Amino acid sequence: MIAFQVVFWLAVLLILQTYIGYPLGIYLKSKGGTKSRFKENISDSELPSITVFVAAYNEERWIARKIENALALDYPRDLVQILVASDGSTDQTVSIAKRYANQGVEIRHNPCRAGKMALMNREIPLVQGEIVLVTDTTAQLPRETLRLMALNFSDPEVGCVTGPRVCLSTESSASEGEGLYWRYESWIKQSESRLGTCLGANGQIMAVRKSLFPYIPDISDDFYVAMKILIVDRAKVLFEPRAKAVIPAAANLSTEWRRKIRTHVSFLRNLRYMGAGFNPLKSPIWWRLFSHHMLRRLVPFAMVISLVLALLLWNQGASYRLMFAAQCLFYAAALAGFVAERCRVHLRILYMPFYFVFVNAAVILAWVHWMQRKDYSAWKSTERILPLSPASQ
Repeated sequence: MIAFQVVFWLAVLLILQTYIGYPLGIYLKSKGGTKSRFKENISDSELPSITVFVAAYNEERWIARKIENALALDYPRDLVQILVASDGSTDQTVSIAKRYANQGVEIRHNPCRAGKMALMNREIPLVQGEIVLVTDTTAQLPRETLRLMALNFSDPEVGCVTGPRVCLSTESSASEGEGLYWRYESWIKQSESRLGTCLGANGQIMAVRKSLFPYIPDISDDFYVAMKILIVDRAKVLFEPRAKAVIPAAANLSTEWRRKIRTHVSFLRNLRYMGAGFNPLKSPIWWRLFSHHMLRRLVPFAMVISLVLALLLWNQGASYRLMFAAQCLFYAAALAGFVAERCRVHLRILYMPFYFVFVNAAVILAWVHWMQRKDYSAWKSTERILPLSPASQ
């Protein structure tokens, strides 16, 4: 029973370290962090050229909205290239994008679909900008986004700048849970950034020095690009909280479920490229990388272990009975949240337990898909709810 008790408490500590210990610790440590060496103001003559890169596959619902948002960005027009790269689109995406050609928007269409990573590997080396801003068709960016990015890149040690992902609020567990998760994740990234660099980037808003933009294997582009710049190139990855990518809600739980699985599978496929980052002898960020990213993929197993062992240790003390009862109550709340969502009954108090279990269940299935070597290279954007009016900036 002693061995069971040790394993039980190790499982509990893993969960607490992942979702409370590391985020709180990095936040407190960041309060004394050093500020990055970028300028507070920068004249137009000092601004770098920027390419706004939009990868698109059958985005006829979104592409006009995205291009109009890009054209409205506050930046000298002669320093901005807006490039829409179509990866085998078979709908009206290309014809709609071409309507904006007389406003300087460039369209490149490959009739054969090769996947997002192949598209980026082919097109990004040819762009004009010193900085490449990769952004999704569904993401609406504030007018000042490009200037904010340029300010951060005035520090020559910065290789990548990202911003928070903000979900438009709806009466849905999928969007409310997704929004809560991204606010939590942004809080962590901002704390990491204050300490010199954050660990990862959001693909909806990821600016990279063209000279550092790597060739991308058939895996997730945003996380790989940021970590390659951080681990191999030893450049900084900063978080700019004012540059918010406003994203419509996922269309439904099934859509969000598939997106979560795909994201976690991509991370697991990334692991073979990040060995140096986890090496305590070579990487100053190994513990942060391990705590922020690797432990999250182990949490669902710790959840199962802690529940089973709490039951097996029922007679070993009141603490185990209390822990078992607390876990049962939490999972009951998660189940109630799922049932409420299916019945279109909106109970905010249930969003957190439901989404926490939802996310970790997706992690378990992602491990299965990863071991089965399922292919996610033919990337497809998440189906989202088209707002009735443009997102407020």
